[in-house]
Amino acid sequence: MPIHYDSVLVGALAGELARTLGGKSIEELHFEAVTRQVSAVFTGGMRLVWMLHPAAGQVLLRAGEHSGKTRRGRGVLRRAAQITNVTAEPDERRIAIHLSTVDTTLTDRSPAEDVEPDFLVFELHTNQWNALLVSEGVIRAVIWPRRAGDRQLYPGSEYRSPEGRRLWHASQPDTEEWERWWTAQEGGERTRVLLHDAAWVSRLNVEYLLGSELATGQDAQSVLARLGSLRIAGSGGPRVDGEVHAWTLVRGDALQPYPLSLNEADAISRESLLEAMTAAAEKDGVGPSCRSSGPSQGEEVEHLEAALRQRGSRARKRFHALERQLDQGNESAALRSAGQLLLMNKDRIRRGDPEAVVEDFDGAERRIPLDPAGNAVANAEDYFRRARRRERAERDLPARIAAARSRLSALEEALSELAESGPTEELWVLAGGRRAAGSSTRVPGGPESLLPYRRLVSSGGLEIRVGRSARANDDLTFRNSAPDDIWLHARQAAGAHVILRWGNREQNPPEAELREAAIVAAEYSEARSSGIVAVDWTRRKYVRKPRKSAPGAVTPDRVKTVFVEPDPDRVRRMQEAGPDAP
Repeated sequence: MPIHYDSVLVGALAGELARTLGGKSIEELHFEAVTRQVSAVFTGGMRLVWMLHPAAGQVLLRAGEHSGKTRRGRGVLRRAAQITNVTAEPDERRIAIHLSTVDTTLTDRSPAEDVEPDFLVFELHTNQWNALLVSEGVIRAVIWPRRAGDRQLYPGSEYRSPEGRRLWHASQPDTEEWERWWTAQEGGERTRVLLHDAAWVSRLNVEYLLGSELATGQDAQSVLARLGSLRIAGSGGPRVDGEVHAWTLVRGDALQPYPLSLNEADAISRESLLEAMTAAAEKDGVGPSCRSSGPSQGEEVEHLEAALRQRGSRARKRFHALERQLDQGNESAALRSAGQLLLMNKDRIRRGDPEAVVEDFDGAERRIPLDPAGNAVANAEDYFRRARRRERAERDLPARIAAARSRLSALEEALSELAESGPTEELWVLAGGRRAAGSSTRVPGGPESLLPYRRLVSSGGLEIRVGRSARANDDLTFRNSAPDDIWLHARQAAGAHVILRWGNREQNPPEAELREAAIVAAEYSEARSSGIVAVDWTRRKYVRKPRKSAPGAVTPDRVKTVFVEPDPDRVRRMQEAGPDAP
């Protein structure tokens, strides 16, 4: 049974963590996205593991224990970090571990004064638990990237705390205020209203709060006194009264940690909430090295999770790029007006000029960039051609944005479903196909191999191959092309490797075929929205892979460059002519 978090437990747990971990230095911090585990390794080997999978929820502190998995580097930390405090806001299910980066060059390992503090944030609402590393108000790492209402929980996004202030979260109501509120509620509705409106109240403690009032109509002051005890328990401050402040409540076959016994006869006293968490984990048979509560840790889950995240990243970039296009406004009108101004001033513009300085339609001065190789008329025609392309794109933009938003939402939901239910055929289809064992290629629902590249056909009948991802780019360039094929890539822009199948070492391909392959490289790059794209090309045998370089990173030699305009319509026709066309 998973742990149930309410604001009382979260506040008390934050206080205990502050007393237990304050001043300790985290050497490594690892986010394990598939199992939704956060693992912090402290100086000396102690390890804190928070299991955020919906079937678990325990936070475990292990002394001198290692995970058994080889760690490389500090995980999501840039440097060692010292815990300066652990806090929870009143009546919030959110714990913030305050981190100050440790400068390892200082002998006393004191916090570096010139480094802004970070926060390791645990959001514990319902079963949508999440962990984020926040630096200077920006999310640096997150275990479950997603949209949460109007909040964007993605790396690089501004972090905003969830909002949900209920009545009396800041202070206890006075007697008269409580009496008025209590009298205004109908007896049968008090449970529902308390759960919805009153701070510190949850399904874990509402029966304790109401006590015998559920049966006898007990007076409001007794309920107010118990509400005060919930507030004190959730304050998280140190207590020296000698009483027990950690329990495990019995919930069927499972144990629920809590800072109060809630007057339950079978509640078991514990030394600490962390000990209660350990007891609950042992009862459920879960732990950092016991994965029975989460998805399988085999290759299938790892490959599927990686494929969904990769596709989600591409979908997010595409969605934001389309939104930026929409924000740019009516670009086609600006292009068309530039062409008209060039024609109106054609007698004043000379071939070779890098720009034209003309009077705009509103009387202001306007500078229009020119291609020095053409005259005013040729440049005007170029602007009209680009305007027509932008008009077509602008007409399609709302539908493309809606489709991109739908695609992104589907992939985000798929990641959540994978963490909760494991791999399914539907998730594999969404990820682009099942990965064949021992291969970097994918299989769409079956064992037959899917090539790591798309296949297009030029107008002259030559095959053009386009890498599907960074790793697929390596597969295409070094395992699915011949030495004398033509290799192309957009200059200084992330994008696909493109191979024009040629193989004739004596001569280069026809200029028209080369330009079409370059247009494909431009369209499958982040420079696709530019007017002119520089595309580098060389023979594939002159492309090498530096040692220990990232997937898709290569170094070409004997490079030549061709300048082309991205043309999605032409690429679409080449796709339709290719063997991979639907």
